[in-house]
Amino acid sequence: ITNPLERVTKIVDWIHDNVEYLPGSTNAQTSAFDSVTQRTGVCRDFAHLGIALCRALNIPARYVGAYACQLEPPDFHAVFEAQIDGRWLVFDPTRLASPNGLVRIATGRDAADAAVASIFGRVTCTRMEVSCVPAEGQTYTPLSRRQLAHKGVALGSRGVTQDER
Repeated sequence: ITNPLERVTKIVDWIHDNVEYLPGSTNAQTSAFDSVTQRTGVCRDFAHLGIALCRALNIPARYVGAYACQLEPPDFHAVFEAQIDGRWLVFDPTRLASPNGLVRIATGRDAADAAVASIFGRVTCTRMEVSCVPAEGQTYTPLSRRQLAHKGVALGSRGVTQDER
């Protein structure tokens, strides 16, 4: 496969088809090697594996920690971006959240660079509430799996654009 977008799409499809999303199956020390050999993981592992496979093919890739308003309940979510034709496109190998429903929190080489929070000492969370609503006059319609097939999504200040080859 010579087309970079097709390559990344095949990587994402392979991860989705061959790695089981299994909450609690991994921890912060789980590597991309562990994910590909154990064939289980969570969104962070799926993103790390996508990054590792892209980089192995000389496709620049980076980790994105985001808030996914489409998840039920809404929650933090890890995806990755690959640079294709000079643009960073978002990919979610879990296919649990629509990329146009993500609010970027941090971007980095991996999850360690893009932590949602760094906690030192003993901390107990007693309550957390986060909401995500469209701006006044705007509507939010998640992209369907069919709309996302073989596409990347660029999240920019001017909204969402889709790139299809």
